[in-house]
Amino acid sequence: MSELDPTPELPDNMPIREVRFPTQIKDALRAAGLKTVGQVRTISDEALFALPDFGTASVTHLRHTLGLPSTDEAGP
Repeated sequence: MSELDPTPELPDNMPIREVRFPTQIKDALRAAGLKTVGQVRTISDEALFALPDFGTASVTHLRHTLGLPSTDEAGP
């Protein structure tokens, strides 16, 4: 099975293991128990920063490739 590039068009039920993220990001998401694109889309930046080895660059990459703004930047 080949991996898909992350894009805003990926369905929420797409398993993370089938998405081409950098290994560090994929490993951190898997270790946190996040299994689908939808779960990643709903997790807060604060929760992402709490993951081991997950810094600003990782959060920015993740949000950008899934077409989402940072939850810290989201307005009311």
